[in-house]
Amino acid sequence: MFQYTGKTQVGQSIQGQIAASSSREAIQLLRQQDMLVTHLAEKVASALDVSHWKSFWKTPHVKDKELVIFTHQFATLIRAGVPLLECLEILGTEVENLAWTPVLGRIRADVEQGALLANALANFPTIFHDFYRRMIEVGEATGRLDESLLQLAVYLDKQAQLKAKILSAMTYPALLATVASIVFVFLLLWVVPLFSGLFQEFGESLPWLTQMVIHLADGLRTHAFIIFGLLGMMVLVIRIMLTKPKSRKFLDAMLLRVPLIGEIFRKTAIVRFARTLGFLVSRGVPLLTGLSVAATVTGNSVIEQSIHTVVTEVEDGKSLSVMLRASGMFPPMVTQMIHVGESTGSLDTMLEKIADLFEQEVDRVVATFTSVLEPCVIVVVGSGIALVVVAMYLPIFSIGSIIG
Repeated sequence: MFQYTGKTQVGQSIQGQIAASSSREAIQLLRQQDMLVTHLAEKVASALDVSHWKSFWKTPHVKDKELVIFTHQFATLIRAGVPLLECLEILGTEVENLAWTPVLGRIRADVEQGALLANALANFPTIFHDFYRRMIEVGEATGRLDESLLQLAVYLDKQAQLKAKILSAMTYPALLATVASIVFVFLLLWVVPLFSGLFQEFGESLPWLTQMVIHLADGLRTHAFIIFGLLGMMVLVIRIMLTKPKSRKFLDAMLLRVPLIGEIFRKTAIVRFARTLGFLVSRGVPLLTGLSVAATVTGNSVIEQSIHTVVTEVEDGKSLSVMLRASGMFPPMVTQMIHVGESTGSLDTMLEKIADLFEQEVDRVVATFTSVLEPCVIVVVGSGIALVVVAMYLPIFSIGSIIG
């Protein structure tokens, strides 16, 4: 959330707040509203500020597939000749997710008051990202809103499929780890206390492994609420950190350095960047504008920042492929293919080929990662459960020496 002060075209001073992922995006959103920004600062919220915590839960949540369906339906209605306001009203009554209702109501009210559709969508940057709004803006400017919406739906569908592939590949290891962790906690909270009651008469003669597991179970049972409360607080703290540019950049940089995981994030970012930039360039959007928009959809703030630096250098007349190579964020194959696209005047086609190629690379790396992760999860969690079982049965195996 950013606080701003600015002036309208008629010179009227105005101030307020706007939600955006960065200061650059906030300025772009305000400029789209024909406002000259004189001051912009991120709103720093106190941990005791109730509105700060409520903002996490009040933000409308719309799934990727829902946005794809909405865009398809919107395009169909526009192509059928239904007026824009009536389209928004129809879509508002058809959606199943109630989170859409206030969103479409606000958009319809803004359009009814004379705002452009792209500007009305800017009030919900978490749903309609910069790329989405840019394509709507192009459609409104050219009078081909239906075509822009159809192209958007195809693009969003491909992005959703890529995300779904990654999530589906991670589902089994995550489910396995969750079930095994539940079994491990069950053993510590309910099974170990039963054995510890039987072993009390042995006193200090118990094996050290058994004593350690009993102390661990007692600590978990005694301080369960504190432990789970701290875990919940940790999740909230991480979520808050992800909203802060510096913390987000630090976490993104760390993720890029992790073996296999970093490769997945990097190649996924390349797919998103190449597909978005190629899509925009093929629709006649200027290269510099396309680069700025494509940077925002990479999903990694480190790569996004490097692309913004490339935009500045390209603006000074330098080659796109050369500056992408100098950034160190893109493999030589990507920069070489972009160089060929620049030389032959087929940059959009080459970017689409890069996106298809690296999408296959993402599938390969994800498959490798899951093939490594699954046995690791089984070994680690299985070892923990086996440790508890062995610790409980160890005194029984050596009961003769303990009694003697």
